[in-house]
Amino acid sequence: MKAGRFSKGLKILPLVSVMLGLLLAGMAHADTEKAKEHFNNALKAQNEKNDSLAIAGYKDAIKEDPNFADAYINLGSIYFAKEQLAEAETNFKKATEVAADNPDAWANLGRTFYKRDKFTDSENAYKTALAKKSDYTEIYKDLGFLYYSQGNWPSLIENMKMYTEKMPTDATAFYLLGKGYQNLKKYPEAIAAFNKTAEIDKSNFNAFNSMGQIHLAQENYSQAFRMFDRAVALKPDNFNALYNLAISYEHENQDKVDQVLKYWNNFLKVAKNNPKAQKLIPQTEEHIKELQALKESGQ
Repeated sequence: MKAGRFSKGLKILPLVSVMLGLLLAGMAHADTEKAKEHFNNALKAQNEKNDSLAIAGYKDAIKEDPNFADAYINLGSIYFAKEQLAEAETNFKKATEVAADNPDAWANLGRTFYKRDKFTDSENAYKTALAKKSDYTEIYKDLGFLYYSQGNWPSLIENMKMYTEKMPTDATAFYLLGKGYQNLKKYPEAIAAFNKTAEIDKSNFNAFNSMGQIHLAQENYSQAFRMFDRAVALKPDNFNALYNLAISYEHENQDKVDQVLKYWNNFLKVAKNNPKAQKLIPQTEEHIKELQALKESGQ
């Protein structure tokens, strides 16, 4: 299975919340009272969603104290949230230069590198954050996202296992762990991880859909049908799940032509409204004709 980019947007809120928590405790590191005053005003503006005022305030704080790491970090957080990633990178890099032992600065630099597809730099920054703070649990998940994007399944598994041991209620982490195992064809481990995902989040379409894919690959059609049926209940317009649902049902119920036709027609109805499904339509229509002919012949 080709690796994809797991949603980078997931990192925005954790990034900002980590930095705000850090900065409230770090204001005393400023060298001048003026720098602290500018910083406090900027932080207030940032919390009030007044980005332009916050940016100006952090820049004023840095002008007064060029080594004010927390100001660089918060300034980077604003640019990160605004998708101005070059500016975010510049400020997080500066934070690591003036506060080389600050794990949050390295973590946020790693997240910015990740969003810019600088995967090697991202990995190095994350590992530096861990070197500065060995119990920085969130970084293992960040590394998991990175390795998912690269299709590096063994490293994904290694990091997500460490993360889920500390964070046993994170459905997304267990799902990613399952995808690592699935891509290595370690199906029992994958099923266990997806079951854990579904246990935590009963509305997790991806967990049921992935379990269906595994059972289908193993030609365990009855189990595949059960999983795809759960997936379709959650996303009735997902054409891939509908297609696999029809396949699974037909393999197990070739004598129930009316029901088989129902599942294929359900797929076809959705597929005709989805440009991504167009290639599947001609063969499905032909198959439906064959089934109808079979039904009419009484076989």
